Amino acid sequence: MSKLLMSQLAATNMVYMRFSFDYFLDSMDRLGVHQLELYGCSHHFHFYDSAENPTPAMKKKLQERGFKVVSLMPEENTYAVNIAAPEANIRNKTVEQYQRFIEAAAELECPQMLLCPGRPYWNLPMSEGYKWGRDSVERLVRHAEKYQVVLMYENLNERESCLATNRFDQFRVVKEIDSPYLKCCVDTVPVVYAGETMEQYFEVLGEKLAHIHLNDGRPYGHMKWGDGFHDLDAHLNAMRKYDYKGIITMEMANGAYQMDPEPHYRANIETLRKHFDGGELV
Repeated sequence: MSKLLMSQLAATNMVYMRFSFDYFLDSMDRLGVHQLELYGCSHHFHFYDSAENPTPAMKKKLQERGFKVVSLMPEENTYAVNIAAPEANIRNKTVEQYQRFIEAAAELECPQMLLCPGRPYWNLPMSEGYKWGRDSVERLVRHAEKYQVVLMYENLNERESCLATNRFDQFRVVKEIDSPYLKCCVDTVPVVYAGETMEQYFEVLGEKLAHIHLNDGRPYGHMKWGDGFHDLDAHLNAMRKYDYKGIITMEMANGAYQMDPEPHYRANIETLRKHFDGGELV
C-alpha cells in the first residue's frame, strides 16, 4: 500500500466566506497551508464583483504571499447558475460564466476546475435533466481543452442533485464524453450518504478518480473529522490501496464553523496528521 502525505492536503476559503480574503490567507499562513482550492464566491473571487477581470489581481496577490491554487471551485449550487436547467437562457449563461472560470484557472496556472452536475427539476424526468447537463458538460470540456484545464466532475448527495449521487451515475457522463480533460472529484460525504465506499469508487472510476474532498458528516454536513461518524481510515486505506497521489481538499463548509473557522481547520489538520503517513504541509 502506498503512503498518504500531508503535502497532498489543500484548504479552501469556503468556510471563510464571511471574512475578507486577506484574512483567509493570514489564517492559512498561521496554519502552514499554502495549497489552495480557490472557492469562486462573491466577495473573494467572482466575476459578479467587478466590471474588470479579477484574475490578474488575484494571481499577483497569491504569488506575492506564496500561495498556489491547485484547484478552482466556482460556486455552482447556491447562485443563479445551473448547467442542467431546462431553460436555454439559464444554461447558456451558466456555461458562459464557467468558461470564464476555466480561463481564470489557466491564467492562475491552476491545472483543474471543479464542475458539479447541475440540478434538474424534481417534477421533470431525470433523463431530460441528464440530457441538458451532458450537453453543457461537453461544451465546457471543449472549452477546457483549449486552455488545458481538467474539469473534475463531482458527486453530490440527492438533496443537491439527482445526476451524480452514486459512482455509476458520476461515471456515466465522464465515460460518454471520454476526454482527458474530464475526470472525477469524489467527495466522501455523498459517498457515505449513498451507502457506498471509496474503494467502490476507485473500482468503477479507475484513473478518472483524480481529486478528493475529504470530509466528515452525519451523514452529510461537510464537517471536520471527529464531528461526524464517518470512517476516516476506511477512506484513507482505499486511497493507499489504489496508490492515490493526487490532491486531497479539506472542504469543511459547515455553518457551525463560519464564526471562527481557524480553530476547526487546525483541529482537522491535527486529526489528519495522526492518520496520514507523514510528510509536511506545503
